[in-house]
Amino acid sequence: MRTGDLIELLARDAPATPPGAATRKLLTALVVGGAVTFALVALWLRFQPLEAAVRQPWFWMKASYTGLLTIAAAVSIRRLSAPGAPLKAAPWVVLLIVLAMLALGAGQILAASPGGRVALWLGQSWKVCSPLILLLAVPIYGCLVVALRALAPTRPALTGAAAGLTAGALAATIYGLHCPEQAAAFVATWYTLGIAAATALGALAGRRVLRW
Repeated sequence: MRTGDLIELLARDAPATPPGAATRKLLTALVVGGAVTFALVALWLRFQPLEAAVRQPWFWMKASYTGLLTIAAAVSIRRLSAPGAPLKAAPWVVLLIVLAMLALGAGQILAASPGGRVALWLGQSWKVCSPLILLLAVPIYGCLVVALRALAPTRPALTGAAAGLTAGALAATIYGLHCPEQAAAFVATWYTLGIAAATALGALAGRRVLRW
């Protein structure tokens, strides 16, 4: 039997995938993983006083940055979960979001007095911020991997990187419910570093766990 005939026969016998099934799998993974991370923050790290925080612009600055990154990265995962699907503009959107945050942080540093720049940059929790974001990303990444293994990604390292980016950004969003840091320079540095670490480790793990 020719290869083409075999492929046609297999395709004829394969059950049709319901519309939106892949999207539902990935959304479910984000919800379940996000719920685990939310519980970790609530029970382990504890929330900051949110009633006061939500009235402040800095709270929404952090949430907007990490929330938009989560959405753009999740779109990338959805495209990578299907063989041959183009990424289109999603990676460029991710890059623009990060560059905008870096520009905002740099502008804040330049506008501050020389004596206050280090305090803006380091805040009170720079030593733990990035590692905590990376740790909190693990449950989300694990759930995404389970979902992706039931789909058909053909670029395991790139898909793993997108899953790591999504997990890191969502973890940073939830971590922001605990973190009282207010400076854009802090967020641009230490939040971004934690998300970047999740992206890099996600790519390394994806080469193994997402390979067919």
